[in-house]
Amino acid sequence: MKKLWLFDLDGTLADTDRDIREAWKATMRDLGLSCPSFERDFVAGPPIEEMARALFPDIYTDGLGARLRAGFGAHYDHDGFANTFEYPGVADRVRELRASGAKVVIATNKRYAGAMLMAEKFGWPEIFDGIFAGDMYRDDPAVGKLKKPALVRLITGRFGVAGAECTLVGDTKSDFEAARENGIESVGVTWGYGTPAELTLADRIATSASEI
Repeated sequence: MKKLWLFDLDGTLADTDRDIREAWKATMRDLGLSCPSFERDFVAGPPIEEMARALFPDIYTDGLGARLRAGFGAHYDHDGFANTFEYPGVADRVRELRASGAKVVIATNKRYAGAMLMAEKFGWPEIFDGIFAGDMYRDDPAVGKLKKPALVRLITGRFGVAGAECTLVGDTKSDFEAARENGIESVGVTWGYGTPAELTLADRIATSASEI
C-alpha cells in the first residue's frame, strides 16, 4: 500500500461540470465576451487562465485572465453547488485507504476558496488529511501560484514521502503528467472529463471506485 494518495477534485471526486460552466457563462456575460464554441471546447479541470487562453486565443491577456478569475469566483462561490454531485463510492474508498494507514489528500487546480467551500458541503475535511490547490499560496512570495506538477511536489515534500511511495488519482492529462514529472504512479478514472487518449497516459485505469 502506498503511503500517500493524492486525489484530483473536478471529474475525480465530484461531477462539477454544470456549476462550473454556468459560472463561466455568467462571467463571460458580465465581461461582454462571446465564445460560440464554448459548449464544445470548454473542459472543467484546467486552471482558469489556461482555459481562457484556449477559448480566447486572439484576445487573451493576463489582465483578462485575472478578470475572468475574479468574476468566476464571485459567481461560483455563492451558488451553493446545486448541480455538483459526488461520484458514487469514491469517498468510501478514501475512507478505506485512510483506515489502512495511508495519508490521503486533495490536489486540485481548482481555486482554493471554491475547493474549501465544496469540501465543507460534502464533509471532505473529515476524511482527507489535507486539501491543496494551486492558488492557495499565491500571496506568499516564497511559493506563489503553482501548476499541478509543482503542487504535487509541494505536497509530497510536506508529507516527507518519495514519489515511489505515492499514487495520484485523476481524470485528465494534467493529472497524469504531474504524476509522471514527480515519479508517481497514476490511476486514471473513466467517469471523469478525460478523453480516451488522455487516459492512455495513466499507469493504471479504474472503471469504478473499488478499483482505485
